[in-house]
Amino acid sequence: MKARTSESAGVASLSDPKRRVALKGLAATTAGAILPALNSCAFTSSATSPVVETRAGKLRGTNVSGVEVFKGVRYADTTAATNRFMPPQPVPPWAGVKDATAFGASAPQTSDSLTALNSWYSQLQPLCEDCLFLNLFAPASGRASARRPVMVWLHGGSWSNCAGTAPGFNGTNLARDGDVVVVTVNHRLNVFGYLYLGDKDPRFADSANAGLFDVVASLAWVRDNIAAFGGDPGNVTVFGQSGGAAKVAALMDFAPAHGLFHKAVIESCSGGIHLESREEAEGQARLLGARLGIPDLDPGKLQAVPMGRMIAAMKTISDPFRPVVDGRGFTRHPFDPGAPARSSGMPLLVGNAANEMTLYMAADPRNFSLDVNEVKKRTGLLLKQDPASAARIVDAYRAAQPNASPSQLLAALSTDYVFRRNTTRIAELQSAHAPVYDYVFDWKTPVMGGNLQSPHTAEVPFVFGTVDVASGLLGNGAELAGLSRDVMGTWTAFARTGNPNTSAMPAWAPYDTARRSTMMIDVQSHVASDPGGTARHALDGLPLYEYNVDRNSVVRSTGA
Repeated sequence: MKARTSESAGVASLSDPKRRVALKGLAATTAGAILPALNSCAFTSSATSPVVETRAGKLRGTNVSGVEVFKGVRYADTTAATNRFMPPQPVPPWAGVKDATAFGASAPQTSDSLTALNSWYSQLQPLCEDCLFLNLFAPASGRASARRPVMVWLHGGSWSNCAGTAPGFNGTNLARDGDVVVVTVNHRLNVFGYLYLGDKDPRFADSANAGLFDVVASLAWVRDNIAAFGGDPGNVTVFGQSGGAAKVAALMDFAPAHGLFHKAVIESCSGGIHLESREEAEGQARLLGARLGIPDLDPGKLQAVPMGRMIAAMKTISDPFRPVVDGRGFTRHPFDPGAPARSSGMPLLVGNAANEMTLYMAADPRNFSLDVNEVKKRTGLLLKQDPASAARIVDAYRAAQPNASPSQLLAALSTDYVFRRNTTRIAELQSAHAPVYDYVFDWKTPVMGGNLQSPHTAEVPFVFGTVDVASGLLGNGAELAGLSRDVMGTWTAFARTGNPNTSAMPAWAPYDTARRSTMMIDVQSHVASDPGGTARHALDGLPLYEYNVDRNSVVRSTGA
């Protein structure tokens, strides 16, 4: 995801006009009640231009190195005009064969400048409210009889930014080398996906979680159509990183998504344990209405606001729009007070990069040459602690890592606060009733003189087999291809069976609160027990990180 202050209902078959009435009531009905399994789809193909018949009509893709690729597949109708803030609407069926050879639009959002560190992750297509598209990558061989594991990728960028079409999320290599079907998804973000209007008009009762209803619609499309592409609708893994990881965590406790996926991968989750409260969401909505000159928040008037003006108004609100505990889609936070009962027994692969926050510190190279007094000041600002308490925390990390520089200590403690504490909390809670496998991605990139170490997003190109397009972050070392094969093998083994163990890594035991076994992923991987836990105890008692916490103190000079 980008270096930003905020990271940034079950659906009736979207291709069947007879079921559109059911769609309108999807928020009040569980997925199992309105999403009966459908018959498998028929298919035909040629060596160069595969054609697959979906429930809405036929799609023509391309064959890339033995992988059939279908881009810009519409899984729900446009969200513009009178569909803005509404649940996703069905796809009108079409006649003939529709080309699926170009990506669809990215969801409306703000965008940062692309750099060598993030272009592979943050590159967008043109922005448009007609953005509910997915992309599919499936091995061409044996498609007629295959029932391959399905991996559905939810992109990062918080609940606010980015898209599933970025170069680093190209699923071709992962599908071919892992023998899986890969799906990447675009859905509504920020104010377009998470504006609370529930008390204004019953038609907009679920506007606060519309973006997640989009994801559910994409999962329903997978369930209804994936067999035609050689995928197994009964073996679907949802995986995501950063904001995408928060989306996975939320789906695990989102009733409309129940039964549409069977395993979960949470990579570098930061604010995913808590959603937004209704009170916070109401305050955001009032601010937006004031900025737009629509203080009554009349939904019809809001639907008429041009997309660009809506984005401009959203930018003035510091607290990022995100899913809401609205009493409908969510009646509690996903992992608070405990793991979600509706995901009991669901295998989970969860972890983070060892030095997440260095990616944000990279905005200013001076952040890598701080003195200890500046680190203590920034620590106090980030954690909202007085000078004595901030000094105590920094000293605890100095004791645990005596050879670390002050900047490295800041990266370590801020990584623990923003990412690792939430990651281990999710692992602890889910491990009580399901197999959980915890990891730390510990391979260190040589770029920026080695200052980044193992930064945020670093594991993603290894998972997708796209290390070449991410060379600005990873470099071009000879070890990249082999490590990528190992990581891809681990992720696809988990997708296949719920167990990530392969011959490429040491034996990996499930996580429990006694041993806290954690795979340290590197060229030579090894298992550790609660890595970094001694220093991390200095953060005990602090509230868990949430998206409304300002992280800029880590990368912003305090004038020392």
